[in-house]
Amino acid sequence: GIGIMNIMLVSVTERTREIGLRKAIGARRDDVLSQFLLESILLCLAGGVIGVILGIAGVHFVASLMGVVPVVSVPGVIIAFAFAALVGTFFGFYPAYMASKLEPMEALRTE
Repeated sequence: GIGIMNIMLVSVTERTREIGLRKAIGARRDDVLSQFLLESILLCLAGGVIGVILGIAGVHFVASLMGVVPVVSVPGVIIAFAFAALVGTFFGFYPAYMASKLEPMEALRTE
């Protein structure tokens, strides 16, 4: 979660001019907030997909070594994705909020 927040803060810093330009041509605070929040959630969901795939592969590998039948529950996978989305929302909110607060003229002046 902290890593996601740091990545998103760096993204906001690197894209300050882009944010300023979008706001200068009419993007609202909510538009910018939604964009960065969605990016954070998608980043976490991508990590969730990789985690579920590696987890299932690990379960199958360990189960084959132990001679047992692996069981992967669909509710467990759904909970994993929901948790990933929740982490993305929670830790992505602060960077998204900071991006939405940028003033267009100040943002366009930065390099």
